[in-house]
Amino acid sequence: MPMMVKSRQIRALARTVVACGILALVSPLARAEFDRGQALYENQCTTCHDSLAHTRENRRVKSMDGLRRQVASWSIHSGLGWSSEEVDDVTDYLDRKFYRFGDQP
Repeated sequence: MPMMVKSRQIRALARTVVACGILALVSPLARAEFDRGQALYENQCTTCHDSLAHTRENRRVKSMDGLRRQVASWSIHSGLGWSSEEVDDVTDYLDRKFYRFGDQP
């Protein structure tokens, strides 16, 4: 094989390795910026709920388990059919954004 062909193949392989390395680094950063719970909530729930539902003084939800039950219940009543992972994601998002049950000892 001529030296010029080998050199091109080596450069192409090197570019591929560098591109894969960059993708491996960028992918976790991109995932960290995307919050599936937030996306599900904003796309499905904010038509009926605004932040007042979560911040009012006499809110119904008093615990993380209660929050998860409410999210799961509304998933069923709204016909969304969320998986348990989606319910968990929305529950986690709402807890981080409004409730802060996870911050309690």
